[in-house]
Amino acid sequence: MRMTRSRHTILLLIAVIALLAQPVLAQRAIRVYVDGQPVNFDVPPVYTQGRVLVPLRGIFERLGATVDYDARTGHIVAIRGGQSVELTVGSRQARVNNTPRLLDVPAYAVNGRTLVPLRFISESLGATVQWNDATQTALIGSPGYAGAPVQVPLSDAASSQISGRLMAVSTGQNPVIVVRGSDGQDHTIGVAPDTAILRYNADNNSGGSAPLAALRAGDQVTVVTNGTNQASRITANYHAVAAGRIAGVNAGTRTVVLANGQAYVVRPDAVITLNGQNADFSAIQNGRVAGFSVISGTNQAYEVRVATPTAAAPPASVGAPTITAPGNGVTVGTTFTVQGTASPGARVQVTAQPKLLGQAAQAATTANAGGRWAVNMSVTSIPLVSFPFVISVVQIVNGTQSDAASIEVSVH
Repeated sequence: MRMTRSRHTILLLIAVIALLAQPVLAQRAIRVYVDGQPVNFDVPPVYTQGRVLVPLRGIFERLGATVDYDARTGHIVAIRGGQSVELTVGSRQARVNNTPRLLDVPAYAVNGRTLVPLRFISESLGATVQWNDATQTALIGSPGYAGAPVQVPLSDAASSQISGRLMAVSTGQNPVIVVRGSDGQDHTIGVAPDTAILRYNADNNSGGSAPLAALRAGDQVTVVTNGTNQASRITANYHAVAAGRIAGVNAGTRTVVLANGQAYVVRPDAVITLNGQNADFSAIQNGRVAGFSVISGTNQAYEVRVATPTAAAPPASVGAPTITAPGNGVTVGTTFTVQGTASPGARVQVTAQPKLLGQAAQAATTANAGGRWAVNMSVTSIPLVSFPFVISVVQIVNGTQSDAASIEVSVH
């Protein structure tokens, strides 16, 4: 049994690596110029964790360096004049002129080519590096180069903005979203690991960072795209009505009536949770408490949050809990502790979910009399690289579930 689980974990990691690599390589068009001349690679450069990685020989040889690569150990040595650089695939440890240096991102292999951090390698060999984020272009100048500056057209990378209703979300091999704009046309837009994804309650502005899978068909979104039809930023908003006790359910018409007389129609593709866990329409039962996210201007619910109430009357609304640790944007290991504050005695549900693709981990606890809570989380990440996860936390008080508090961390 242990061997089967281990094999399953390895296969899952391989699949995730392959799936995540494809959109980055295919959708992000990065240009590299050395001494004013474009460099063409058989494996395209990769932008990850704020760093550009390129095939090592393509840059080293253009800079006049000799390269010695030991495929068995993954050890790389590059020499240019009196400069020398040593590094190993999968390691952040490097040496420049025999002096230890620490890489932000380790070198790794893609399709038989070793990719290395562009700026570190270039500057270690005495070259200058300029990065233009607007055009996704790296300009490298070898020592002593004083040629004319490269003029890269902005047209290929000019940003644009699309606003409308989110129609579909795909987290498969090529993550995309479909947005129906004000012109009535559907726009399919690619999503990459470095896409900023945010989701807010439009009525109280609570929310923050979100994984792609947390977006719902029905959200109102504003998407900023670059010239390769890839989203650089997705901001989603939803409208949530106050939770109430369920007084009637018509499964045939999928209509739910609350004790206050309000009625909502649950869409066939609606996401339904019971006490923070995924569920189906059968979770919607008389006596339970439900909150709805509805398409603006309608009673069509595309998200339903159901909870089992206590004897006390459900509150009209519950504020989001707080996350005090880890901090937003920090790097954590695959096992870490999440802690914060909530209403005393509240049930606290914590979810750690990969930003684009992968299995979520969940844990639950109860806030103590002082409102403090803490849970230990264990997640599966990709070896050798830092991987973005979104940590979201909700609290449930007398059957009413709050909006989520969320942060983004890197798991390494």
